[in-house]
Amino acid sequence: MDFQPKLIILLLAALVFASEFFRRYLKRRQFARQHGCQPVSRSFSKDPFLGLDTILGTMRTRKEHRILERGCNLFRTLGNTFTVKELGRSAIVTIEPENIKTVLSLNFNDYSLKHRYEAMKPLLGEGIFNTDGHHWASSRALIRPSFAREQVTDLRLLEELIQDLFALLPRDGSTVDLQELFFRYTIDSATEFLFGQSVGALKEGNSEAGFAEAFHYAQMAIPMRGMLGPLGVIFRDRKAEECNRICRDFVQRFVDEAVYAAATSKEDESPET
Repeated sequence: MDFQPKLIILLLAALVFASEFFRRYLKRRQFARQHGCQPVSRSFSKDPFLGLDTILGTMRTRKEHRILERGCNLFRTLGNTFTVKELGRSAIVTIEPENIKTVLSLNFNDYSLKHRYEAMKPLLGEGIFNTDGHHWASSRALIRPSFAREQVTDLRLLEELIQDLFALLPRDGSTVDLQELFFRYTIDSATEFLFGQSVGALKEGNSEAGFAEAFHYAQMAIPMRGMLGPLGVIFRDRKAEECNRICRDFVQRFVDEAVYAAATSKEDESPET
C-alpha cells in the first residue's frame, strides 16, 4: 500500500531533475549559438562523477612543485579551453585570449566571482578579488587613489628597497635563491605602497618579517580550499587558519592607525569653543 506513493514521489523527483537538466541544456545551447561558442574539450578522469583522481593529481604535483608543468601539459593535450570535474562540479579552465577578454572586459558584469568567495574569504574577507556588484565597486573606489599616476611613477621607494635586496646577495659567488628574495622584495614594496610602511621582509631579524611567510602560506592554501569545497570543513588546514589570523591582525593594525590619524586630524582642525 505504501509502495505506490513512494514510487510516485520518486518518479516526480526524477522528472523534475530531468526537466531542469534539459532546460539548462537548451539554454546553454542557445547561448552557444548566439555567441559562436565552440565545443569544449573534457579532461580525462578515471572518476567521471567526483573527479577524485584529478584532485589527488593536483595535490601531488603541487606538493612536488610541478603544478605549472601539469597545467602546461593539459593545455598542450586538450587545447586552450577544457573542462575538469572536481567533487561533482564542472569547471572550465581557459587560456584563450578571447575568452579572457570577454570575462574581464567586454562582458565583465555577466560573470560572477562567487566560486572564489568562500575560498578567499578567510584571508581576504570581502574585497576586490572575490566580490561582485556593489561590494566590488566599493573596494575598487577605496583602492583607486593608491594607483594614481603620481603614486605609480614614484620609483624612489623601489630604489630604496632594491638596496635591501642587494645587501642579501652573497659576495663570494655562492648560490642564492633569488625567487625567495624577489618574493620578499614584492611583499616589502606592496606593503609600503598600500600601507605606507614596509614589513621589512628583506631586513634580517625584523619581527614583522613573519607576515611575509604567513601571507605566502595563506595564499598557497586558497586553491586547495576552493578545490575541496564543502569537504574543507573536514580536511581543515590549521596552519592556514593561523596564517590567516596573522595576516588579518597585521592589516588591522594599519587600519586602526589610519582611523586614529583621521580622527586626530579632525580634532586638530575643529575650532576651539
